[in-house]
Amino acid sequence: MKNEGGRMTAWRFVVALVGMSAVLGSSPSAPAAQEMTEQYVPIGQSPGLSGKHTVIGKLQSVNAQEQTCAIADPTGQLNVKVTERTKIWLDRSKLQQPNVEGTFADLRPGAMVEVKPAEHPRGVGSGPAEWIKVEVSAP
Repeated sequence: MKNEGGRMTAWRFVVALVGMSAVLGSSPSAPAAQEMTEQYVPIGQSPGLSGKHTVIGKLQSVNAQEQTCAIADPTGQLNVKVTERTKIWLDRSKLQQPNVEGTFADLRPGAMVEVKPAEHPRGVGSGPAEWIKVEVSAP
């Protein structure tokens, strides 16, 4: 009987281990989790991204017809295309309000922004933007 009980305990352990693996294996990966929460992170405070894989600067120009904008930062200028996949968020942290989704119309010259280029390294001068955060400092 003891031997059967031992096998039963081992079997329960294996079943529990497989069940936990299925649950833990289905959780979002770290990049996916960061993407889901990125909207809520203020400009310049994205761990591992801000300043390394993003550009923080002032919007120099916005071209509504071509859906492009130019951002000036200390290393030069970045030109990005806003596509249907580009996410735009309004960073309202200075107003102590939650961030909300924005639109192309919220991109105004002079605004402080953080841009994450999509599919091209930070040093490249142009390409599509994965996301753009726009600082909102007054209602």
